[in-house]
Amino acid sequence: MPSANHLELDESFGEAAVDERSTCDSLLKEIHESKDIRVSNLHRRGAVLFSQGQHPRGVYFLRVGRAKVSISSSEGKVWLLRIAQPGDLLGLNSALKDSPYDATVEALEPCCTDFISRPDFLDLLDRNEKSRLQVAEALSKELTEVFEHARSLLLPKTTGQRLARLLVKWCNERGEVGPDGIRINPGLTHEEIAQMICATRETVTRLFAELKRKQIVSLADHAILVRNLKLLDALAGC
Repeated sequence: MPSANHLELDESFGEAAVDERSTCDSLLKEIHESKDIRVSNLHRRGAVLFSQGQHPRGVYFLRVGRAKVSISSSEGKVWLLRIAQPGDLLGLNSALKDSPYDATVEALEPCCTDFISRPDFLDLLDRNEKSRLQVAEALSKELTEVFEHARSLLLPKTTGQRLARLLVKWCNERGEVGPDGIRINPGLTHEEIAQMICATRETVTRLFAELKRKQIVSLADHAILVRNLKLLDALAGC
């Protein structure tokens, strides 16, 4: 079943945005030509699409918005693995091998998804060779992201280096260059950033205060303005 946070969907919402950015164009086309096999949903910020350990009902195709992909330990510790972007397939690995979802996916902002049940998804792949190739590419992309994130945690010696590397990464990926520096808006709280670098919220808050005092970054309007990328690079050990 799709998410309980189902809202009435305007079919035109988000369609063009994903068509332009998706890395699985052929698969997306197949899904939208087979309207009888998909359920389109809108999800409010904070809505959980599926949880770690749940039976794999199927695959979610993220059309619009971003979502947090996280894992948790039996002690309740949470590690935020990555931020899913439009065009990503969510729950893909678990659906293919018919094993419980290995992560929890939560809407970071209002999202639009297409849900395809596992039987329908496997039948779709069986009928379309190009879609099978693009699913393999999607799995490779997801594995690469997780590997790179793990490396960014293992190599730096301090929490400050890990935070600096994360900020540099965001600058390179989605930074908006302006006269005062590079503006990034990850849409994450200090608690969520801490979950990305295996730290505590208090430590992240303290590190941001230090970066602000050194005039490397400033915080305004829920965004981060990197004022001195060269110094941030040095702190990251890049």
